[in-house]
Amino acid sequence: MLSCAKQERDGVKLFYQIHCLVDSLSAENVEKLKRTIAPFSAFSSIEFCDISKNDAYPFKLISKLFLRLNSFAQKRFSKMILCRLLLTSIFPQYEKIIMFDVDTLFVGDISESFFIPMDGEYFGMVKEDLSLFGLDSLDKFLKNRIDCIRYYELDEENILPTEELITLYRNHFNVGFMIVNLKLWRDDNLEEKLCEFFVARNHSLICPEQDTINIVCVNKILPISDSYNFSHRLFYRKKINEKSDVCMVHFFSHEKPWNHSYFHLPYATKWRETLFKTSFAWDFFENYKNQFENYKNQIENLGNNKRNFFEFLNTRLNKKFLIQYVLFKIFKKLESFCLR
Repeated sequence: MLSCAKQERDGVKLFYQIHCLVDSLSAENVEKLKRTIAPFSAFSSIEFCDISKNDAYPFKLISKLFLRLNSFAQKRFSKMILCRLLLTSIFPQYEKIIMFDVDTLFVGDISESFFIPMDGEYFGMVKEDLSLFGLDSLDKFLKNRIDCIRYYELDEENILPTEELITLYRNHFNVGFMIVNLKLWRDDNLEEKLCEFFVARNHSLICPEQDTINIVCVNKILPISDSYNFSHRLFYRKKINEKSDVCMVHFFSHEKPWNHSYFHLPYATKWRETLFKTSFAWDFFENYKNQFENYKNQIENLGNNKRNFFEFLNTRLNKKFLIQYVLFKIFKKLESFCLR
């Protein structure tokens, strides 16, 4: 993100204060993230808030709200998602913020989104193209919701009222990237309204916080360019190239560039190139080195997904990287020995 971000706007220096909301993230990974961001310290700073180790009001409430979700939602989602309903309590020091998911890749400047005027809207978000999921009509959307309830063995009596499902279909914004007007949230006491709706409908929510926000905030969400939350599925639909004006690519659902079944995704190579510039490169390599050792013997038999990945990996195995990897392995061995 920071490698693409502008450092100045209209002669004014920009500073990026990053807050990472995490759930039991290890100290080792915290340090790796800090090292990754260190080269950008002149115009950015990073702070971590572990919601499982914080006794402040919003995080205690998040844990309680999470337990109210249906069994499917509790298995599929982390309680982290409910932070989106309590943003004024979590960030009392700000009037406006940008919030985005972790399964994303920035390929353009994020800063301009912060300056999009918001007059009377709680959020700026990208409206989701439901046809990407085969839900290109209201009837299909309603049927899909009923099918989800049945598939996940939930109580059919708990399905959302039809008028609320219609609202969702017509106003289906994706929460993967949000510009948030916290000042207006406070003026309108939105946090309380979101929590009240969530408590009333918790067992009916398939996408818990997204459903809540889209229904409660109907007509108060500003549609923004899909370049800020670009689904990799749109790549083929819009026939764009990877050097377009896309700002953030969102690898939603199960289609992740670190999953070997999806190494071929648009922007997946760019995601790996970015990863190899961070302190997590050796962990990633460690996960796939056994496969790589058989690369030359298997290359003719590999599917395109894995072949593309191994061809990419082969270009990264220079002397410097391998020396760093050996040091990484030595450190891991010493760490494991000291913990005995």
